Amino acid sequence: MSTATNTTSSSPKTFFPGQLSDGQRNRLRTIVEETKGLDIDTRAAKLSSMARDFASVGKADQDPDHLRFAVALSVLSDLIAQGWIVGTDAHHVTVEAASFNPVDGETVDHAKRRIRKGLQIASNRQLAEPSVREFRRLMEREREFKGRTVSIATLIDDGTDLAKALEQVVSEPQGDQAVCLDKIIRPVLEECGADDRCKETGLKLQDVWRYFRYTWSLEYNPLPGRTQRFLIRNAARKNKPVIGIAMLASPTANLGSRDEWIGWQLDSVMAGLVDGTLQPRLTAKKLVDALVTAVSEIRSDDLIRPEQLENPDLGVLMQLEQIAAQAAAQRKTDLARQDAGEVIDIRGVDKANVTDDQWRMLSETGLFRKKRAEQLIPLLRAIETLQSFGIDSQPVTALYSALVDKSGQSAIRTALNEIKKRHLATEVADLAVCGAIPPYNQLLGGKLVALAMGSREARKAYSNRYGEQVSEIASQIGGKAVIRSSDLKLITTTSLYGIGSNQYTRLSLRRVAYPELPTDVVWKKLRSGAGVSVTHISDETVGLMRDLGVAVYGRRRINSVFGEGSSPRMRQIREGLNLIGINDDSILKQSHGRKVYGCELYEGARDDLLGFGKKSKKRASAPLRSISRAWVRRWLMPRLNKADLIEGVGRAGAEEVLSELNRRAAQGSVLLGQPSTKGDEARASTASISSASGAREGASPKEQERIAINVDANA
Repeated sequence: MSTATNTTSSSPKTFFPGQLSDGQRNRLRTIVEETKGLDIDTRAAKLSSMARDFASVGKADQDPDHLRFAVALSVLSDLIAQGWIVGTDAHHVTVEAASFNPVDGETVDHAKRRIRKGLQIASNRQLAEPSVREFRRLMEREREFKGRTVSIATLIDDGTDLAKALEQVVSEPQGDQAVCLDKIIRPVLEECGADDRCKETGLKLQDVWRYFRYTWSLEYNPLPGRTQRFLIRNAARKNKPVIGIAMLASPTANLGSRDEWIGWQLDSVMAGLVDGTLQPRLTAKKLVDALVTAVSEIRSDDLIRPEQLENPDLGVLMQLEQIAAQAAAQRKTDLARQDAGEVIDIRGVDKANVTDDQWRMLSETGLFRKKRAEQLIPLLRAIETLQSFGIDSQPVTALYSALVDKSGQSAIRTALNEIKKRHLATEVADLAVCGAIPPYNQLLGGKLVALAMGSREARKAYSNRYGEQVSEIASQIGGKAVIRSSDLKLITTTSLYGIGSNQYTRLSLRRVAYPELPTDVVWKKLRSGAGVSVTHISDETVGLMRDLGVAVYGRRRINSVFGEGSSPRMRQIREGLNLIGINDDSILKQSHGRKVYGCELYEGARDDLLGFGKKSKKRASAPLRSISRAWVRRWLMPRLNKADLIEGVGRAGAEEVLSELNRRAAQGSVLLGQPSTKGDEARASTASISSASGAREGASPKEQERIAINVDANA
């Protein structure tokens, strides 16, 4: 059991759920006071159990007050489990965020272990849930495949055997070691398609990926938008064991350090004009083109007349604002129709089969009628503003005049935002998951996995996956099928810890040192980011918040609909906090700034994303084979002579992975107290398409789900 220690660096804040009655808040304070003496795990489990009890009563009696109290208890349970100091003052409950910085007498490594332990709380709970335990049992169960006995353990390299192979390399002359290692480590990138199976075990690749994802410190939750999962496997070893896993995901909409690096910010444009890297005439033209193109891609025939679009005045903008308000009311009606069984969005639909008539009808739903009106307003205002400066006749003078005027700056920001929107969703990705599996974590395999995601193979896989995919939001905005470019140009990621070094630290391979590379492969450290996080709010709490929302509003208001807003999980948590009377982000504030990194997939990729100059001529990315060989020479070979390296590899393997998951699941069972299905419900969308027990020689028949779009014009 862990014990409570004050590892905070901030002052206590009042936890005041204003929607609770005075009696409930007093009761909450009493519970916190009475549990102060318990260790962290027991205290968190006790509050979580009490939250379930109150939730059961609330759901049975349709009583929002009991559900509000349950949510408040569950939130405090999560904070306690993450190491927050939850206490009391004379009148209220107080909370104080756990520090992500080393405290007195603590090293960076000790601080990281403490942080990791806190992050694992939610993940351990997840491992203890019935659905995850059953999934692991099926993956770990031995079965026959092509005359061999296999399981997930088959895909974890034998550390003892790998250590012997590395010992043999060390005995060779130093000049021959790179060639020897080339025969031991030969990484290949394998995309985990929905129905793809492992040729060595028959297991579904997505199940393999999911299993190894459970070894991470962070809880496994589905992400909205695009997600593409990869295994990095070692083709030089028996059974092609997994070196590591990675996942590309839709990029974060608001990441200031990335936008600053690319140039999608006003200050960046001003700096470029001052230092001469941007040409004013071309810059002015590109800004206007971005605005005009954006307007042309928004369906407006049912909003305003063509002549109003050409000459928008204040009356036109007010008309659009009125339409947006009316559409917001229509959205509520649409959701009621959805509750009655009608289809008002395209979740689960094969977008390739949606006709332009159907896209047109979807554009008329309340959600997208509102979005269309709201998007037109700043675009038309920006065009009118820049034209008032004379951007059409005197672009250079107009640009400089706009840059020193408040309304002009706003117009330029709007244009830059349109440039960003066009490229961000389809040509930039976040590396949301990246790391190595034992025994390759001992060999800095995480660096290899991160470098592999900047490879030619990863870029090609992304293009193949999304190259012909219809853009869901753009098509509903435009009222017709829209296909965007899927030429991946840049990847960003954030470190798990805001302190110390990590696998992205000094992660660069330069052509000058490795001539076989056609371009540099560099993970550049950007300005550290800060903001809010929901990693410390458990699935069980999110489920209770959802129940509370239904009890208060009579329906779910937060839907995982692409276009409704970023991060349904974040919006659900904010709604849940608001419903108990907490209307600020104090509970969600990060107590550290995570390190942000970016990787251009070819030289000049950032310039292409900004679009204020000529497109790069050489756009080739480095092949994985060349990256691997350079990684061997830069990182692996210098470590081979370390006494503890090969010893550590020898101790790693399947037994280590399985026993560690069992240990953490046991800890999670203590935290859960009683198994709950809330986490199962919240992750229903991450379930495998077919059970791991179905793995066998030959894939099972493909399951197809057909969801028709209601095309009745009178619906």
